[in-house]
Amino acid sequence: MKFTHYSFKGLFSPVSSILAGLYLCVSLSGCQSGDEINALEQTNPDDFQVLFSDTTTVKLSTVAWDSTMTGGAGRMLIGRYVDPFFGNMQSAAYFQPTLVTAFTLPEKAVYDSLVLKLPYDTYYYGDTTKTLNFSVHTLQADILVKSSYFNNNTTTFDKTPIGKKSFRPSPNQTNSLRIKLDDVLGKKVFDQSVANLLTTNEQWINIVKGLVVMADAKDNASVLGFKTSSDSTLVELHYHTEEKDGVSKAVGTFKVTAEYNQILADRAGTELAKLPVNSRTALPSEQSGNKVFIQGGVGLMARADFPTLRGLKDVKYSVPNRAFLRITPYKNSVVKGIFGAPPVIHVYYCDKNNQFITSNGQPIPLSTLGGTTQPAAVVGEYVNDLFTNTEYYEFDVSSQFTSILASESADANGLLFITSALGASTFPETQTEFSQSLTRLVIGDQKNAVQPGAKLLLYYTTLKP
Repeated sequence: MKFTHYSFKGLFSPVSSILAGLYLCVSLSGCQSGDEINALEQTNPDDFQVLFSDTTTVKLSTVAWDSTMTGGAGRMLIGRYVDPFFGNMQSAAYFQPTLVTAFTLPEKAVYDSLVLKLPYDTYYYGDTTKTLNFSVHTLQADILVKSSYFNNNTTTFDKTPIGKKSFRPSPNQTNSLRIKLDDVLGKKVFDQSVANLLTTNEQWINIVKGLVVMADAKDNASVLGFKTSSDSTLVELHYHTEEKDGVSKAVGTFKVTAEYNQILADRAGTELAKLPVNSRTALPSEQSGNKVFIQGGVGLMARADFPTLRGLKDVKYSVPNRAFLRITPYKNSVVKGIFGAPPVIHVYYCDKNNQFITSNGQPIPLSTLGGTTQPAAVVGEYVNDLFTNTEYYEFDVSSQFTSILASESADANGLLFITSALGASTFPETQTEFSQSLTRLVIGDQKNAVQPGAKLLLYYTTLKP
């Protein structure tokens, strides 16, 4: 390690009592049994100095969950794009429109159309200036036969689409994407309703077990988010009646009550091609171009370990103060408006097998050191400093620092970095931003020739030599 010395005219208040105790222990160690101690000399603050180091080894690796729970998500993800770091990314939304109440039509009603309405929820990832080509297919199985779904699940569907739409997205607007569906299906739904044969959800599922919306295999554009609340994404049956005073138009709706996102990545030809499919085995940064990767949806996290920190125990008469980990996004990996950086990164403890360390079944987040304030979960916010032209996240890892120094075991716990907090009631991940987005981060390790992206800043107080 390389240390920088600072002039120090007063102790940090959080460690003053510890240092006083340390000084006392040093003084007493020179006394023999039976010696009489008449007085203790007051510690002189000028006897101490603060050391700073930014060369401590940070070991990085990428961890991939076997799968991510995406059933019941609050956002449908649909689209496809090619990521220069993560490969071919695609997401399709599988869902079941539901007949909430009995559905009947006026006797003189006339069929107009059957339409799928998908309201934007403002989320997108990729290039929204490029055209997307969506197709809608009917499912061949009821998705309610399973209680949970993951990003790599699928449900059989008819290959012939019942609706298509080519468009340029406008995800930041409040409008909706509307896809006209096949009139053969629409007329069938209409006729059943006119005949009063569409009064229960079971009758509706006999006609439409469910739908899937996906992008064309040749698309290289973006993945879009759509709302899934009961009054948002709808299948609309449009019809009209002839009245004496003109035409009266009306709409019957089928609401979405069950859905999941199928989020897949083809990493062939990328630095992630060797990524193990078992989360117990991490991919060291040395085997992935001296980089590590974080991404929601497909379950990628970065792991950080500090293998040389225990060496500080050999530095006599020293007390740790603070430790900060600064992470810098890899050069050109953040592209404004296309591949945005995660607004925050959360940190959790993990064991040697990359499994979350839990309390009462919930993952334990890294927290700040105690003191005059209540410990809080550590969160790194994305900083884009235009004045210095730097981008980074900074994490207070002081508690991990002190934990490693206090541990008698060389197998210290590691830290997992993830794009969102893990919900207390929905662990492991459903309904979190991590499960319903593709937002990602690329980080160079300390040996990366282009941009080293991890630096541990250590501060501790010690006696002057």
